[in-house]
Amino acid sequence: MPDHLLTFELGKDGDELFIHGDAAGLRYLARVALRLAEHAEANRREHDHLMTEEWAGQELSSVAQDPASSLLNQVTIRGWPTRGGAHDVA
Repeated sequence: MPDHLLTFELGKDGDELFIHGDAAGLRYLARVALRLAEHAEANRREHDHLMTEEWAGQELSSVAQDPASSLLNQVTIRGWPTRGGAHDVA
C-alpha cells in the first residue's frame, strides 16, 4: 500500500477522469510527469505505469474516493517528444 493517496477514477458516465490525491500523492504524480517531460525534451519516448497493489503496484491507492466512480487499477502515462505524439512516430 502506498504511503500517499493517489487515485484515478472514471466518473459514472465514463467520460470524465477524476484524480484524487493528498499532498504526497500529488507530489509523486508531479515527479513522474517531470521525469517524463525531461525524457521528451531529450527526444526520447518514455512511459510510466502507475498501479494499485492489486495489480502488483504500489503507486496508486486501492480505495475509490467517490462511490459513484470506477477506480482505475492501472494508469499509463506516456511522454512524447512532439505535439503529434504517437502520430509522429515513424
